[in-house]
Order: sequence, then C-alpha cells, then structure tokens
Amino acid sequence: MARYLIEPAVALLTVVLLLVIARWASLPQRALPSGVVLGGDFGLLVAVAVVDTPAEVGRLRGALRAQGIRSTWGAAVTPLHIDAAGNILSRPRVRRHVLVFGSDADRAARALSAPPGSAPPGSAPPGGPRSHS
Repeated sequence: MARYLIEPAVALLTVVLLLVIARWASLPQRALPSGVVLGGDFGLLVAVAVVDTPAEVGRLRGALRAQGIRSTWGAAVTPLHIDAAGNILSRPRVRRHVLVFGSDADRAARALSAPPGSAPPGSAPPGGPRSHS
C-alpha cells in the first residue's frame, strides 16, 4: 500500500524540483559588478569608439589611417534586457567597436576628437615642419 503512495510522491517532488531549477535559471541576469564591461575584452586591442553603421566605421577608420594608426572593428551586441515580469526593456542591437592597439589609444582618441579636415592636436602639419628663410 505504501508503494502506491511513495512512488507518485517521489515523482511529484522531482517535477517540482525541476520546475524550481528551471525558474531560477531563467531569471534575468543579475547586475554585473562595478567596473565589469560586457564583451569588453579585446586582448591587445582597445575600443576607441562605438558606432551604429558600417559607414561610420569606415569614416573613423579612414581618419585613423590618415594619421598612420592601424585599426579594425568588432561587433558589439547589446544584450536583451527583460524585467522580472517578463517585459522586454530593450532589444539586442548590433553596434561596432573601432579598435586600435593599446599603445595607439591616446593618439587615436585625439585623432577622432579633432574636427574633420583638421590636424589633431599635437600633430605636425601635412608635409612636415616648414622653415622660413
């Protein structure tokens, strides 16, 4: 007689335990610790800009190339954010990181902060320095 009660009770407890584990695993991600950037490890490369379109990537890389700075780009996918009630707060977006070597990061930041068509601060004018005789 006890066998007919114990086996269904064990099966029911197993199902309840699996439901609790599934609910816990599907909760929204907890906040990342301070200073942690999602997808921010590029090894020897450093992100100097994040843009939305391939045209912007090309423009920024062209500005860096004009200053002799090598660059590349990498996808920066923003995560899906869902609240505890299951409402979508923000959808994933594909953005693009413009990346340079760490040793070029300061120079690249200056080059990208200069207005288009002007020389970045601290750089020599095109053609090198001129002497007046």
